Amino acid sequence: MPRQHRASILTLYRTLIGAVILATSIAASACIAEDDLTFDQRHRQLSEQLMCPVCDGQTIDQSSAAISEDMKSVIWQQLENGRSNAQIRDYFVARYGEAVLAAPTSAGVNITAWVLPAVIAAIGLAVVGNAYIRMRAPRMVNTLADTSAVSPPIGSDSDDDELDPYLERIDAELESSKRESPPR
Repeated sequence: MPRQHRASILTLYRTLIGAVILATSIAASACIAEDDLTFDQRHRQLSEQLMCPVCDGQTIDQSSAAISEDMKSVIWQQLENGRSNAQIRDYFVARYGEAVLAAPTSAGVNITAWVLPAVIAAIGLAVVGNAYIRMRAPRMVNTLADTSAVSPPIGSDSDDDELDPYLERIDAELESSKRESPPR
């Protein structure tokens, strides 16, 4: 493998590792403990995580349906009673089923909804990285140093030697056709 090719692969790997470290540190800093949030922030968070049972594709935070307003008031009551966010979500799941969650749980078959995008992104990065490496790799150029693979130029002696039997046959056929055809 050429030295430049190895260097470009190492650069690509270093860039990918740096991107993963950066994304991980951003994700870790975005995690805030539940105890650090106020009741208003927790209410808003839970309202964005629960779907309205009668509305199509709306969370209870977005919906103005009566059932959504009732669910918001239940969230307030549960928060005042000291329940955790997980306990409140479990309450609504027990009452309405898992369809009430805006994001699927990460258990069972639902794990594919969490893993599949990462797998597709990894495959896409691998394809793009491979294409980048192939584009940056030096192209192999056919050289004329190996003369055994190259045919001799037209008109050379070796070319004439190979064609002599065919040329003699053509000449003979032309002569015979001239004798047989009447003059014009």
